[in-house]
Amino acid sequence: MRIRSLLFVILIFSASCFSSETALTIYTEEFPPYNFLQKGKVVGVNADIVAMACEMAKIKCTFALYPWKRAMTLSLKDPKGGLVSTSRLPSREQKYQWVGPLISSPACFYKLIERDDIHISNKEELANYTVGLHKGDVYEQILRHWGFKEHINYIPFSEKFAEIRAFTEGKLDLFIASANSLKFHIQNYRLRPEQVVPAYFIDDPRLGGNYLALNKTINPEVVQKLQNAVDKIYAKAKHIPIKQLYLDTTEQILEQDLTLETRCLHQ
Repeated sequence: MRIRSLLFVILIFSASCFSSETALTIYTEEFPPYNFLQKGKVVGVNADIVAMACEMAKIKCTFALYPWKRAMTLSLKDPKGGLVSTSRLPSREQKYQWVGPLISSPACFYKLIERDDIHISNKEELANYTVGLHKGDVYEQILRHWGFKEHINYIPFSEKFAEIRAFTEGKLDLFIASANSLKFHIQNYRLRPEQVVPAYFIDDPRLGGNYLALNKTINPEVVQKLQNAVDKIYAKAKHIPIKQLYLDTTEQILEQDLTLETRCLHQ
């Protein structure tokens, strides 16, 4: 009887350890269509894929939405934390364990369609124009890697999308977004998608796409379970209905058809 009771205690302890170990908090930001708050719930094309992967892997995942810098800080401090949607930069590679890739699209510089005076054929010519971006985001790291200087070659804004307000008010020539996020960038600033056109495509190998970044202390077996689940989602095309919920177009573009417009405007 004592042996049976002891065995029961061990089983309960093991089960509680497993449950505790695999209960994750996924930190993120308000950044549609990838992740955003809707009716009190974090949703989005990548948030939904991660939620589906957690369910398939039988891992309890809770989403928490914060400003980006706060979300990243929490994901690094929380031994059961993760971060989505996260660009897999070389500077971040050793800070996390990675699951993905998830959904992303190429990044571009955009201008107003009537700005016929703006012509950019290489990144050096970007210095001829005023460029705004969200301070601390992935694109600031890219511009710094190119040798660009803060307040000289680009203007950072601490408030999310504040650069779009400045752009709309005529204070900036360019801003950075992607085909997936463009309409969400401009929809609150009295701009229509047809008023904005791509000016330059950001071709940089450091932009590794969007991922779920997990704290280094999380059991690698848990990370692998999530990776296997994401792989199955893509293999069985379960991501397609999710994309259709948040993106206007989901067709693939052939390599020979990849113009500036298709790269920067096709979702």
